[in-house]
Amino acid sequence: KVDQRTLFELILAANYLDIKRLLDLLFQATADMIKDKTPEEVRKIFNIKNDFSPEEEAEVRRENQWAFE
Repeated sequence: KVDQRTLFELILAANYLDIKRLLDLLFQATADMIKDKTPEEVRKIFNIKNDFSPEEEAEVRRENQWAFE
């Protein structure tokens, strides 16, 4: 288990060196970090700013309600 910064540096290095198997493992580790998380939790983990207005976010949730069940 590595910290988030190291994980992303490893992804960049594996991509540059074209090490597909390592990339697969690193992408799986990243996917595991966000599995079963809400969009808000994912934003917090990756420090992502929510640039949707409350109205836009409500519309996206309505259009993609299946993803929030």
